[in-house]
Amino acid sequence: MASAYIRSKGEGFENVFQLYGGIQRYLEQYPDGGYFDGKNFVFDHRISVGSNKDNILGTCLVCGSTYDDYSSRCRCSNCRMLVLVCSTCQDSTKEYVCELCLKNGKQCCEISVKQDCQAEPELSEPSDIGKLSISNKISTSKAPGSNGSEQLKKLRILCLHGFRQNSSNFKGRTSSLAKKLKHIAELVFIDAPHELSFVYQPHPDVCSDKPSPPSGTAKTKFAWLVSPNMSCHTMQDWKVADAPFDPLQYQEQTDGFKESYAYLESIIAQDSNFDGVLGFSQGAAMAALLCRQQQKTCGSPKFRFGIFCSGYPAPVGDFDREPIRLPSLHCFGGGEGHDRQIASRASTELAGMFEEGRCTIIEHDMGHIIPTRPPYIDRMKEFLCNFI
Repeated sequence: MASAYIRSKGEGFENVFQLYGGIQRYLEQYPDGGYFDGKNFVFDHRISVGSNKDNILGTCLVCGSTYDDYSSRCRCSNCRMLVLVCSTCQDSTKEYVCELCLKNGKQCCEISVKQDCQAEPELSEPSDIGKLSISNKISTSKAPGSNGSEQLKKLRILCLHGFRQNSSNFKGRTSSLAKKLKHIAELVFIDAPHELSFVYQPHPDVCSDKPSPPSGTAKTKFAWLVSPNMSCHTMQDWKVADAPFDPLQYQEQTDGFKESYAYLESIIAQDSNFDGVLGFSQGAAMAALLCRQQQKTCGSPKFRFGIFCSGYPAPVGDFDREPIRLPSLHCFGGGEGHDRQIASRASTELAGMFEEGRCTIIEHDMGHIIPTRPPYIDRMKEFLCNFI
């Protein structure tokens, strides 16, 4: 609407552009935020989506302290607009008036402001590596149908995030996927067991022998596989990256499989109701290793299906000639350059390690992401419907 309005101004306003896919896709392409500051408001359980930057632009309506979390769903008692109120002020105030209503001279109503809906169950943040960070009640398994009957049980899918991500981050980045699959699947997110140190790349425009680290508190990131020389610890101090980002670093991540495998097996033992597994990038590589090891140990994988997005065959152990006997869907950027982090030939190689007759491949041109627009999402739904 904004770009159409500006272009309607006529002469002098010809060079007007808008982001393809909006801020959401922009943040997926540039996790560090690029030229975008702040957070993007979204109309689902996440409420807002930001980059890896830790800067906070919002302030509490009551005390003015730095704050940008709308999850409490506090609303203006006049217009019902969501307002930012920090946890301290939520305890001391029951009614709020947004800035616009105050500007127009409106005061608090007699109606108390309450949360407009119950907060959806959230994923718990781990307090230590060995602690399970999982919620098996993200959505209900059954829902009442329009005729009063119960719908078929949703498929429960265990989701493995990529390298240097976490369950909360991956949940946010796949919210569009979860929304498109909400009638047939329930996505369950967990953290990987290997906690990574905080590293950052100095800004190229800053000329300093001691570049300043990012401000604020970083969110802990994890990995399924790590490089032999990588230090995995819980120290909260930032350190400068040893080298510029290398898109082929995954070829050197050969350690940590035994710990990750044991960790995943313990999760599956606690909750044996998973129908399938979904992995993204390193998570896809780990999911394939998990299925392969289960087949070697138990005779077959413990899942009914697997979804591998932007995956690759991890250089861990030896993929023997026997294919992994599991119905699989492989989704990745086709052609050279469509995925700058994982080459399409690597994803194709991973797909070749599964039974050919039960292997589905979806190639797209959207980079290092899981596409949720037609026809890609339609093919994914078609694949999943085979297991309902």
